[in-house]
Amino acid sequence: MLGTTLTIPKRITRGEELIVVRRQEYERLKKHLAEVKDALVKIRQGEKELKEGKTKVIKSLADLRS
Repeated sequence: MLGTTLTIPKRITRGEELIVVRRQEYERLKKHLAEVKDALVKIRQGEKELKEGKTKVIKSLADLRS
C-alpha cells in the first residue's frame, strides 16, 4: 500500500540514506541488537579465560560433577 510521499532535505540527513520502519519492527531489531552485543561480550570473556587457562575440558557432562 502506497501512501503519501515525503521528501526529507539532505541537510537534515547530512546526505545519508534514511529508512522508515514500523515501531514494532524497530523495537524487535533493537532487542535483537542488544542480545547480539551481550553474546559477543560473553564470547570475548570466554576466549580470554580460555587463553588464560581458566577453562576445564570435559569429555561428558558427568565430568562436571567431579
